[in-house]
Amino acid sequence: MLHAFLSRDPLGYIFESPLLEMLLKIFRVPLYRNLILQCLTVVATLNYGGFNRVQYANMYNRFMVQLRDIFPPTANIPEAYAHGSSEEQASIRNVALFLTSFFKVHARILESTQENVAFLLLGLQYLINISYVDDVDVFKVCLDYWNALVVELFQASNNWDNCAGTANMIALQMPRIPLGPDSQPLQRPQLYADTMHKLRMLLICRMAKPAEVLVVEGENGNIVRMTMKDDDVPIQSKKMRETLFYSSHLDHKDPEKQMLKK
Repeated sequence: MLHAFLSRDPLGYIFESPLLEMLLKIFRVPLYRNLILQCLTVVATLNYGGFNRVQYANMYNRFMVQLRDIFPPTANIPEAYAHGSSEEQASIRNVALFLTSFFKVHARILESTQENVAFLLLGLQYLINISYVDDVDVFKVCLDYWNALVVELFQASNNWDNCAGTANMIALQMPRIPLGPDSQPLQRPQLYADTMHKLRMLLICRMAKPAEVLVVEGENGNIVRMTMKDDDVPIQSKKMRETLFYSSHLDHKDPEKQMLKK
């Protein structure tokens, strides 16, 4: 019932009541875990503009603390999915849905402070691990977010290069993230550099085959190209190649090294 009405509830019922705190406590109980994840995903998809930025960051950080206790970052998530029960598999799918939903709408909130950035990078590491799960639907959810992220970072990188000589434009285009070794703010592509490194290896390892083409000789002796019908594989292959393409433009040497090593 709560899941059905959350998207319609007034803002105060979500953030000005103990609701989220109660949900995060119950998240530890396996019986209710998937329902809680579904409710949190609904909250993550809500966008109130600049309002409740702190509350969203706090909700995400507390969720990551709980998730870290249940699934340690070092856990082999693909193996756990392969040998898990249907409920455990659903939990991993729902974690992917929550993380991708939250990052799509609220990732910029987490780029503001060192504490938030640490939890952001932890969540991205979980999402990389989940992306290795041998399940088409889970991978589609993850790939959709990775594609959106690399395109956004590519555009941010171009904006930074084009406005490098204009301090005011830099301030508008890029968030100030006090994480550099000399206390200078990092650009967004730099912030996500390690995640992009891991993402490139993921895409190289799991690259889908392109559309199969069969070349045959027709009745009149003409050479005919026949494309094999498989709707999902070409679409997935195109999105994966596009994702790898944009991520390679962020650091062209890294994918070359990884491919040669592989």
